[in-house]
Amino acid sequence: MLRASLFSVLCFFGVVAAQAVDFDMPSEIPDEPFDLTAASIEFTNDTLMASGGVTGRFENVMVRADRVSGNKETGDLKMEGDIFFQRDAIEWRGTELEYNYKTQIGDFGPSTLNLQPVLMSVDQVQRVSTNEYLLKGATFSTCEKEKTHFHVKAKEAQLVDDEFLKAKGVTVYIGRVPVLYVPYWRQKLSEPILSFEAGMGSEWGLFLLTKATIPLTEQVDSISDLNLYSDRGVGFGQGFAWDYPNGVGKFEGFYLQDQDPYHKFEPTSTDPNEAAIANEIGRDRYRLKLEHLQKFDDTLYINTRWNYLSDPAVTEEFFKSEYRSYAQPENYLSLVYGNRYLGTEGFVNRRLNDFYGNTDRYEYSLDLYRTRIPGTPFYVQSENAIAQLDRVNSSLTAAPPPEYDALRLDTYNAIFMPQRLGFLSLVPRATYRATYYDQSVAGGEEVRTIPGAGLEASMQMTKVISDRERWYGKGLRHKIEPYTDYIYQDSSLSTNALYQFDEIDQEQDENKVKLGLRNVLQTKRDNRVSRFMDLDLYTYYLIEDHGTGNDFDSLFLDARMPLTKRQMLDFEGEWDWNSGNVPFFNTRYSYNYDHLILSIEHLYRDQRESLWTPRFELYPESKFTLEAYARYNDRDNDLEEIAGMVYMNWCCMRYGLGYHFYDENEHRVLLSIGLSAFPKASFGNSL
Repeated sequence: MLRASLFSVLCFFGVVAAQAVDFDMPSEIPDEPFDLTAASIEFTNDTLMASGGVTGRFENVMVRADRVSGNKETGDLKMEGDIFFQRDAIEWRGTELEYNYKTQIGDFGPSTLNLQPVLMSVDQVQRVSTNEYLLKGATFSTCEKEKTHFHVKAKEAQLVDDEFLKAKGVTVYIGRVPVLYVPYWRQKLSEPILSFEAGMGSEWGLFLLTKATIPLTEQVDSISDLNLYSDRGVGFGQGFAWDYPNGVGKFEGFYLQDQDPYHKFEPTSTDPNEAAIANEIGRDRYRLKLEHLQKFDDTLYINTRWNYLSDPAVTEEFFKSEYRSYAQPENYLSLVYGNRYLGTEGFVNRRLNDFYGNTDRYEYSLDLYRTRIPGTPFYVQSENAIAQLDRVNSSLTAAPPPEYDALRLDTYNAIFMPQRLGFLSLVPRATYRATYYDQSVAGGEEVRTIPGAGLEASMQMTKVISDRERWYGKGLRHKIEPYTDYIYQDSSLSTNALYQFDEIDQEQDENKVKLGLRNVLQTKRDNRVSRFMDLDLYTYYLIEDHGTGNDFDSLFLDARMPLTKRQMLDFEGEWDWNSGNVPFFNTRYSYNYDHLILSIEHLYRDQRESLWTPRFELYPESKFTLEAYARYNDRDNDLEEIAGMVYMNWCCMRYGLGYHFYDENEHRVLLSIGLSAFPKASFGNSL
């Protein structure tokens, strides 16, 4: 066999005798622009002719063909026979190909494309630019078998950046049956199109949930839901998601004419809260949800979220996972500007449904970050806000407390003088807060002033404990940082004289010293310095004890421990060593390995709950996958929620079967169907 190298002969072609070898991709592409192996290679003037098991590369393209001819001046190539063509993540197979390796533009004959997870069969392919292909007569699917479970046909399509597909005249098939036609389609190849979930539940009866995501333009997707419940009726959902360079957001609408609106909450209930909720429920159940983030530049953006509901139970009954995260949905708009010196925000928070209690807020704030005063050793910081605040009660409350509102102007200012005294870092400060209320508990205006002072002191010490390689990494260095912070402030008014809206209104006299000790253990992983442990312990010595009779406040701790690259342990909590109680403690552990993803969280709040939340996923990339999740409150011996799901990947489809139990004896059996290429797309995955 002969071997040709452009770089070795006039940087284009050369002839060298060599033995036949199997086609193999090199781990690195060398600097030479051309490298071929073939049974026969002929070079005449500027023309190359190669035949007989031609393998090799042109620039960053790997090729295999029966025959290859080319021209060194133009860079034109023609390939024939059994062709394999690979560029980056794209693999083409066909019988004819015309390609210019200099311009990276080509005209392909009938081809198959491997764009994992999507496979394509195309009648004609033309590479029109370095990042775009024109496809005619394209069929694409995630199924590798000849008889696919699911595929899509398009008369004409454009493949952009090896990632986006824009198509015209698109028909969606399940098996051989066409189920959907759209004139225009835009799809990100790594995202799904359809998903299904079916099952039986105590609150819904038999149900079928479907979701279809259809791109309307390059930036806007239509998201449609059709939910069938044998006990509740037909639910319709329509939403839109948009993703522009400077703005991203979504709108969701849902409507159901409920055939059993009092399934969970009955107007005749002896529980007054349940009866009050039921009185807000009618047959028309709906919700509207809007979210948007708009960035104008690196310093200015708008963030907003709004929810409007038919009743206080619609989210709990039909969107259970969202209800677990946000029992009361948020409604706000925030306009933020910030640079290295200052930040300003206009903020609106207002309830849209009167069955929720809320602090309605219209606020403007202007903050000056800690900044050095030119020509001096002093730094200044300032936080200022004007707000109209209105505390409103839920209409469900049987005996609501009095509502109140106030216009509040608040300013907080501090001056610092950082300095070093040998190994000791010292930061003395002076502070002053003034707050004006146009209404107060006693009636009329009030002005509260809080002058204050303080002194931070800290030092650092480090020591290399070990330079050996262990399970946690290579080497171990200990950094310890003891610190103190004296805090003094004198409020002209007690909190009882002021309406309470947020933490600003809770400010009071303080005379205490914060005592803390921070420990950091560092190691090296993959030749990078990583933290093995970051533990902060602190308490307060109470010069003014506010009548508690205690010399010290509780002991607080906050730790983040990346034990290994795969294991993380976090915990934070409070120990009241005066009474021996633990008011609060939260622990989180996670383990992420190829065949097991595990997390467990324990939240303890004294006299309230001891909540365990384990979750795991076993063999996530295998033919069979098991997922499970639970919420258990061992204080009340209450199993609040437990769910399990088994998935099976068969060909291109992913089938799931599972069970979900909620407190109050709600049960649900789940069957989900989706594409195995998109395992996170199915409804049943939301355990």
